[in-house]
Amino acid sequence: MLQYIAKRILLFIPALLVISLVAFIINTVAPIDPAERLVNASIGLAETQHADRQKIIDQKRKELGLDLPVFYFSVSSLYKSDEHGQAWKKYIPVIHFYGTENQYHKWISGIIMHGDFGTSFVTQLPIANEILSQLPWTLLLTFLSTLLAFGISIPIGMYAAEKKGRFFDKFSSVGLFILFSLPNFFVASMLLVFFANPQFFGWFPESGVQDAVNFSGNWSIWVKIEHWAPYLVLPLITYTYSSFAFLSRQMRAGALEIFGQEYITTARAKGLSEGRVLWKHVFRNALAPIITAFASAFPAAVTGSIIVETLFSIPGMGREIYQAVLNYDYPVIVAVFMIIGLLSLTGYLVSDIIYAITDPRVSFSKK
Repeated sequence: MLQYIAKRILLFIPALLVISLVAFIINTVAPIDPAERLVNASIGLAETQHADRQKIIDQKRKELGLDLPVFYFSVSSLYKSDEHGQAWKKYIPVIHFYGTENQYHKWISGIIMHGDFGTSFVTQLPIANEILSQLPWTLLLTFLSTLLAFGISIPIGMYAAEKKGRFFDKFSSVGLFILFSLPNFFVASMLLVFFANPQFFGWFPESGVQDAVNFSGNWSIWVKIEHWAPYLVLPLITYTYSSFAFLSRQMRAGALEIFGQEYITTARAKGLSEGRVLWKHVFRNALAPIITAFASAFPAAVTGSIIVETLFSIPGMGREIYQAVLNYDYPVIVAVFMIIGLLSLTGYLVSDIIYAITDPRVSFSKK
């Protein structure tokens, strides 16, 4: 197992290099000059025609390393514009090497060594600090949503498999797929209209995560949780409902396949109760599809739900990404892109490890 984990982690390196290279290309070809954007934001739009503006921009470009070559090497033609009658030189490539004095090396070294993703065009703050400040609410909602989705879907799927073709199986299938077909922005809007509207029920706050006036940072953690809870109910429902159909049907399909195995028939023949057969023998061996789905929870823990967090005004990563796209804040977009790639790789590694733990038939060592 340890040898397998070590090999997978080593495979992370080329994968992350490819992800970082793609992210760097996106950041480089973006139709905005980072130095000019940052200078405009710092000196104000009214002063963009200031006499020293271009000098300030050039200084900012040097500070950001934008005056360096883009990559470790570049390819150009042997032909020079002042040469005549030497057209054949256009087809002779010349490679120029720049060592570590290039934009990509500076950018990737800053990320690896210092966790420095650059500076936001909009807020002028380090992107790493912005992500850390927005991440807790997205992590909390993703964690709670994952617990609810798996905690509810697994029993439903198992029971539906046991009652295949009966009323519960048919009713749960229809009901869950109706929920799955509803877009989350529609569900979020309906929840706000009926449960956050004083004209109907008005049971929950309509936006935010806390009362801006009455909330106090000096409260105990339990008082804070009690204050936050009503704000999180509707977003949590919107986060979770669409997962029920997919996860429960995956669990049902896996359980039905296990029910047809000979060792299940043997277990029943030995007189084991149906509940013991279901949860001791079927459940553990039917987890493979669910474990695969679990891997997707890792990138979701960072990206969150853009629609949900925007509609409910939750200060999380989903809304942060939405604002970055609206404001053409490319450094933030690229930083999130890289983090998603890293978490996706981590999710698949964790899924493989859980496979080996839950299913003794799975082995990652050579015989």
